Amino acid sequence: MRKAFTLIELLVVIAIIAILAAILFPVFAQAKLSAKKISSLSNVKNLGTAFQIYLGDYDDVTPSIWGTNDPANCTPPTNINGCSNEWWMPLFPYFKSIDLIYSSERNEADNNSIRTGVYGAKKLSAYGYNWGPFGWRGGGLLDRQVAVPRPSGGFGNVNRGRSATTVEGPATTVAFGDTYDTPRATVGFGFAADTYNGLTNSGLRYGGSFNYVYVDGHAKAQAVRGGVLPGAFNDRFIMFRNIDVNTLCANPTEVITDEDGTTSQLNTTPEPPTMACGDIARWFLSTITTPCPANPSAACNFTN
Repeated sequence: MRKAFTLIELLVVIAIIAILAAILFPVFAQAKLSAKKISSLSNVKNLGTAFQIYLGDYDDVTPSIWGTNDPANCTPPTNINGCSNEWWMPLFPYFKSIDLIYSSERNEADNNSIRTGVYGAKKLSAYGYNWGPFGWRGGGLLDRQVAVPRPSGGFGNVNRGRSATTVEGPATTVAFGDTYDTPRATVGFGFAADTYNGLTNSGLRYGGSFNYVYVDGHAKAQAVRGGVLPGAFNDRFIMFRNIDVNTLCANPTEVITDEDGTTSQLNTTPEPPTMACGDIARWFLSTITTPCPANPSAACNFTN
């Protein structure tokens, strides 16, 4: 006579399967996220290699960034002179695969005809360039932004590149890394959370562990934290947890002054005053001390 499972036996088996699933699914999810993060780290490492080759060809001067300085000549794909310049465009001949600027964790479409038509871009880059710690003030791998007269009248703007030999800590100064910023993307504190709508550090990409490549070419993950800062892009900021490493300052003692209003300006509440570049991270730590409530309206720090 064939024996069948009793109801109790079936319930025990189902319970065991449910317990195993509860244990293994988070492990699988964590492993999948870890694989994505490793792939992203490989991308920024390769971008760093392209950056090193670029510096060798351009007398160690970092790529400049500019706005649309001559709109009449900005006619892609046949003529892109005068068009807005992304950080990765000057490097593109050195890494060639557009997929290197992407991450599986960022999927916003790129609708710019220059980037899509000339370079084959499909979505926004997951990585940003080190302009400096705050706004358009410079201090990183670029000088502060200045106005440039347009041939047709009015002004465009440019952040000129710097000599990489002036970077005091090549092994601790970021070149590129994870960001939520939109076109002409940066990793500056007031820009990096541009499209992040969350209110937690754990909700940040890779749980708040961003991938960066440094001026000397090595790449690694670094813990970041965020908060609310009215007037910043998306009213949020993202900065490094370890403020003792001057990751966005080519020269920590260089005095960084507020934008003068002749070009773009980042007005936040509160706003860092004129100070040494290496002190800006400490200013954030000592000035923004309130934990964020459920519906924050003033500057505060994410708590989890």
